[in-house]
Amino acid sequence: MSEQPLILDFLAGKKPEALPFMPIFMRFAARFGKVPYRDFCLDAEAHCEANLKTAKAFSSDWVNVMSDPYAESEVFGAVIRYPENSLPEETRHALNSLDEEFPELTHEEFLACPRITGRIEQIARFRALCPSQLLICGWIEGPLAEYCDLRGMGDAFLDLYDQPEKVHQIISKTMNMAMFFAEQQIKAGAHCIGIGDAVCSQCGLEFFREFALPWEKKLVKHIQQLGAIAKLHICGNTTAILPDMIATGADIVDIDHLVIDMTPFVPLLSPNQVLCGNLDPVSIIQNMDPPRIKAATQAVLAQVPGKLILSGGCEITPDTKPEHILAMAEFAHA
Repeated sequence: MSEQPLILDFLAGKKPEALPFMPIFMRFAARFGKVPYRDFCLDAEAHCEANLKTAKAFSSDWVNVMSDPYAESEVFGAVIRYPENSLPEETRHALNSLDEEFPELTHEEFLACPRITGRIEQIARFRALCPSQLLICGWIEGPLAEYCDLRGMGDAFLDLYDQPEKVHQIISKTMNMAMFFAEQQIKAGAHCIGIGDAVCSQCGLEFFREFALPWEKKLVKHIQQLGAIAKLHICGNTTAILPDMIATGADIVDIDHLVIDMTPFVPLLSPNQVLCGNLDPVSIIQNMDPPRIKAATQAVLAQVPGKLILSGGCEITPDTKPEHILAMAEFAHA
């Protein structure tokens, strides 16, 4: 057996014994691990135990720190409510007006936030407990996603029109801290850093290229220079921006189910780049029976032969039956 994560062997061009399998488990993992979702977000031990239990049960090739998008925005002043068994809720944005002064944080102040130290602790625990073949994935918010977390999506999109220079200034501050955060997670033991920039499928190509793409490229390069791999996740229909997503150089490019055909984008991949996706988490993984799930998986694989990590297009829903995920795992290992 390889002494490093199987995904790294796959990215290095080695032919895998099985199709790499990286479903996004968050609410499903919490429920499967019998962990209240508040604890899944805030308790490093509970988060890691639920992830490891789920990865083992469903032969997943990774574990990750994903739970919600608010760790970094909470540092910058957002107020987050954590219900016991549902998703966290932002009750106050960090920036209600661009007239407010954006906080200038030192690295020490950033690291003092419990959500930040908690994420680093999660990775350290994974590193201590994970089998060698599992990829440990840290996470940072991408430029536009983080800006929307700070302002709210409606005001944020208006800002792109009305005050672009101010937006650039704030994004620069948050992304410089994101680069530091990625570094700390890699030092703690992460093999990979995911960059979540979901809102980019909603802003249009012009704004994506102005406000997100340059920073996504910087983040990817920074992560790779630190010896880790980069995974870029943008939810939604990313067909128009997929060439640019691939051009970021991210080692793993996530594809949501709204991208109907991945075939045209395969020639754009460099030798060490792969796509990850893109089964519909609801209409296929949650709602179909196992034989039809396997048939849908076969159809997805046919679009990207030899360059695909099998996953849902986004998070596995908490109501998905375990046997549906096992059907995907069985196909991957067939």
